[in-house]
Parts: sequence; C-alpha cells; structure tokens
Amino acid sequence: MPGRKLLLVTSDAALAALLPPQLAQGTEFRADIATPEEAGPKLAEAAGRIDATLLDASAAEWAAGLREAGAGRPVILLGQAAGAPPSPDVAGVVPKPVRLAELVSRLHAVLATFDASADAAIPLGPYAFHPVGKLLRSEGGKRIRLTEKEAAILLYLHRAGGRAVPRAELLGEVWGYSDAVTTHTLETHIYRLRRKIEADPHEAQLLVTDEGGYRLGG
Repeated sequence: MPGRKLLLVTSDAALAALLPPQLAQGTEFRADIATPEEAGPKLAEAAGRIDATLLDASAAEWAAGLREAGAGRPVILLGQAAGAPPSPDVAGVVPKPVRLAELVSRLHAVLATFDASADAAIPLGPYAFHPVGKLLRSEGGKRIRLTEKEAAILLYLHRAGGRAVPRAELLGEVWGYSDAVTTHTLETHIYRLRRKIEADPHEAQLLVTDEGGYRLGG
C-alpha cells in the first residue's frame, strides 16, 4: 500500500528538520512541510490526498480552517498549552517533545476511526467517494453503489497520489497474489467501473489508462 501522506504545519525549523526524516525511516507515513499560511492552499490543492495534518500547538487557532481545507481529514496537535482543552477540530494531541512511537500509534488510531466514519469522503471528479460505504455521491444527489473490489481499486489509486499503478501491482494489492487471478480479471472490473462512473466510458476522464497501468484523473 502506498505510504500515507501527512502535512506538518509548523514554523519551528527544528521540528520541520527532524520529524519528516524520522517518519520516513521505518513508518508508512510521509510528511510534507508548510507554514500555517501555506497549509490551507496546500491541503485544498491536494484534493483529499493528504491523510492527516500535524499542527504545531503554537498555531492551534488554525485547526478549524485546516480541517475544512483538508476535506474534514484529521488534525493532530503537537504539544498543547497546559490546561487548554483540545479544540473540537482536533482529533488528537501528542505532547512535545514528540516521541515517534507515540505519534505513529496516535496516527494509526485516529486514521482507523476516520476511515471507518461517514466523514471519510474522497473527492473524485463530480463525486464524493465513500470507501467504507462503497458509494459515490454526486452534488446532485446521484448515488452509485460499488462492489468491494471496485471500491478497493479506487482507494488504492487514490492513495497512489496520481501515480500510474501497474496492472500487476493493482492485482496483487486488491486481489492478492493468486494464479487464479489474471489481468483479464482486473480489466473486466475496470470496464464495469468506468461504465458506472464515466460520462463516456470510451473517453475515460476519471479512471485513466496510463503507462501500462491505471491512475485517477479528474
């Protein structure tokens, strides 16, 4: 599974220099860095591909705006003033100095809760994709039901962050490695999925064939 993406929002140069390399060594999390002023546009541009925001407590007043810019995805506060209750826009608090094991444990717990919630919607062209409910909703109220494999394909491609995923990789991650599963199985599911979600399945804009594999467009 592609690594889960974080945005570290801080003006603390030491934290910005130390924490992302620590996460990159031995965890599935990768963190980009932004100042509080830069973070909102970065989250909005990412269109739901950043799984959580790590917000330095010195900028805690930005929590509500960053949660909204991140399409409702969790905000975890790093450090907190003594006696200050956490904001309702904060999904968790990790004290400073940040201990990597504690942060990773909290990320796992927060993301597991979020992924299982009705709020876990991913923007996909004209739709909001709800992986848990295996459902696509349009702004006009149209609902498209997905099979388990169709939802898994879309979720894996989403987490690939725009990268074209080779067919063999997608087969292995969604179906597991089995002699009984062939690329024809994947292509059949892609064909059916395009018929559900594309305005013109013959001119795919959302589920694109690229570089010997597939990626999400739109």
